[in-house]
Amino acid sequence: MSLPVSIPESVSLAVHAMAKLAVSGSEAVKLNDLLIKPGSAAHLSKVMQKLTKAGLVKSRRGRGGGFTLGVNASDIRLMDIWIALEGTFETIICPYMGNGCTLPVCLFSSIGKDASQLIRDYFTDTTVEYIGKLLEKGQTQTVP
Repeated sequence: MSLPVSIPESVSLAVHAMAKLAVSGSEAVKLNDLLIKPGSAAHLSKVMQKLTKAGLVKSRRGRGGGFTLGVNASDIRLMDIWIALEGTFETIICPYMGNGCTLPVCLFSSIGKDASQLIRDYFTDTTVEYIGKLLEKGQTQTVP
């Protein structure tokens, strides 16, 4: 099934892992315990490496090792995660938008821009602390 607007898999894996880290506090969490199914452990490992390089998480090897947040959960916005993994934020609905479309007007009107702005606002306004609390309470995520 194709989604009209999608969040990159790397970002989705990272957001879920970061929520679990927020719940764990200062206790290190092993990679497999951060994985959501049907996600790939190999892909999550690469994601966590990028988050470590960006300073958003810390990793420890060996006994008692795993991952912890590198910054307070209240100081990490979901957009920080997106940028650390993807480099930029772009959400476009029409694959021809900005790629030399020959039509004088966009047939999707402003829906692409509106959807992109809604996602941008959510990722900019939402912290890891907030999604950690949602996970802890077992609630569905809503716009803060």
